[in-house]
Amino acid sequence: MNINTYLKEYAHTLLGDGTHIAPNVPDKKLNGAIKNYAEDALPEHVIVLYDSTLFKSGKEGMLFLGDRFYFKPLLEKPICVYYKDLQRVDLDREVTYKNDKRKEKLHIVMHTEQYDYSLSDKLATYNVEGVVELLNGIAALKDKEDELINVSQVTPLADLPETYKLTYLKILANFTFVDDQQIDAQEYSELMSLVTRIHLSSDYRLQLRGYLSNPDEHTPTIALIDELRDLSTTLDFSIVEKSLFKDLLYLFKLKRPLSAWFENKFLEELKEVLSISREEIELISSAIQSDEDILTFRKNDSEIAKSMKDLAAKAAAVGVPLTAIYLSGSVVGLSAAGLTSGLASLGMGGLLGFSSMFTGIGVLVVIGVGTYQGLKKITGMKDIENNKQREFMLQAIIRNTQQTLNCLLEDINEISNRLVVAIQQGNANSEKINQLSNMLQMLSQSAQFSADKQVHSQKEQIITQLPPKLSTVRLDELTSKPTYQKLRDYVYACYTPQPIQLDDLTFSSEEELVLKETLTLEELEQLHESFQAIGYFEMSGGGLAEVTGGAKRLVKNVFGDK
Repeated sequence: MNINTYLKEYAHTLLGDGTHIAPNVPDKKLNGAIKNYAEDALPEHVIVLYDSTLFKSGKEGMLFLGDRFYFKPLLEKPICVYYKDLQRVDLDREVTYKNDKRKEKLHIVMHTEQYDYSLSDKLATYNVEGVVELLNGIAALKDKEDELINVSQVTPLADLPETYKLTYLKILANFTFVDDQQIDAQEYSELMSLVTRIHLSSDYRLQLRGYLSNPDEHTPTIALIDELRDLSTTLDFSIVEKSLFKDLLYLFKLKRPLSAWFENKFLEELKEVLSISREEIELISSAIQSDEDILTFRKNDSEIAKSMKDLAAKAAAVGVPLTAIYLSGSVVGLSAAGLTSGLASLGMGGLLGFSSMFTGIGVLVVIGVGTYQGLKKITGMKDIENNKQREFMLQAIIRNTQQTLNCLLEDINEISNRLVVAIQQGNANSEKINQLSNMLQMLSQSAQFSADKQVHSQKEQIITQLPPKLSTVRLDELTSKPTYQKLRDYVYACYTPQPIQLDDLTFSSEEELVLKETLTLEELEQLHESFQAIGYFEMSGGGLAEVTGGAKRLVKNVFGDK
């Protein structure tokens, strides 16, 4: 057992409340600890933080890294001890009597090769016996020097070395060949999407292309996992294992339901090799489905925030950090940094455990907050603003898909050139010509998958800026002039009555009009331009039209057209 696994498994039980396990260490506490008693520690190397302060600032307590730990009691100087120097920790029970009453005082004595540290009375807020057991457990690991090293708890896959990324991708590539000994168009498209998401360099992408085109020379998956483990000298490999299985499950989901994963021999065997439990797989499956549901069901920011908090709660219950699930980014096309940035805009920047380098989306309030919020609600801007996270995700997907298309076009050009050469060499290369032709066809289909995904994402991005339900009062008032008649007709043509389900019957509500699902990208763009042209979302014009139009309808309903 290495130091990462040991501390993550036992620290909370032995230290008690106030213990925070990486990567779920609050920034405030982490900054307080490093600034006050561990200035030479790097944040990404912190495995456990124990906060003993009254106001939860992290300025006193204990900090555990991969090679050492820090101890800072109240009003005393901090202590730093390297695990390699730690020999043993003793618990001395001093018994005294006063007025025939027995009193026991605990003394912790920590023995190192150079000093003996007495920690008596300094651990009043700790589980004293637990601290002794935890430190002695660490001392038992010291003979394995390769187990007592600092590794990053939070580095996303995109920031790891290129050789690491390539090995990771080769395992995924092996999986795509298992069922039919070839990679199909959709699998290739999704694999290239991951390639662009983790920023694999062009040289290494060429190596991956060569690997994919020579399945007879594929490296066994177990050997690749061993290679990946050996390369994980600066990263907690248990995090990589969960991320790898998540990406494999997503590729599996392209053809079969997630719930049927256990029927796949490759996944079942890899589950044992990576020591991943069924509970962890259920969590990973929930994360994949949650990502897709954001776009499928057009969740707004409030719903996304709730989904992520629910997922975080499930992850905490299983004991898996969200960092492990999102090491390679989100399956819908976001990089880890992009996802962190998006969550930061929802006030959830620290949820994944990656560095909180991004600030939230601020709103410039020129007038009173109450009035401002009221006007936004009247004009429909509040609904639009509540779609910022989904819009951000779609923008990231569009960028990722465009980069994927560029990669596929490069591949198509390369295979086309090889095909031309093979054809020029005549019939001797007929088998090679067939192989290259099949690959070219597959690449073309992959490009079509990516192109369709691009168009769909662009459509969904525009939809985030459109009212899901049309205010006919506002529209009629804003387009009452003859010159706006065509705009009004066009907007109405883009909406349809809201279907209402009652038992087994479906009715249409003439009162509520919702956006049609069949609109093309061009029609959606024209609709958005129409709303802008009539000032549908403007604070003054749109809000006034809502009030004025409502008043006119009221008068008409009471007095008729006269």
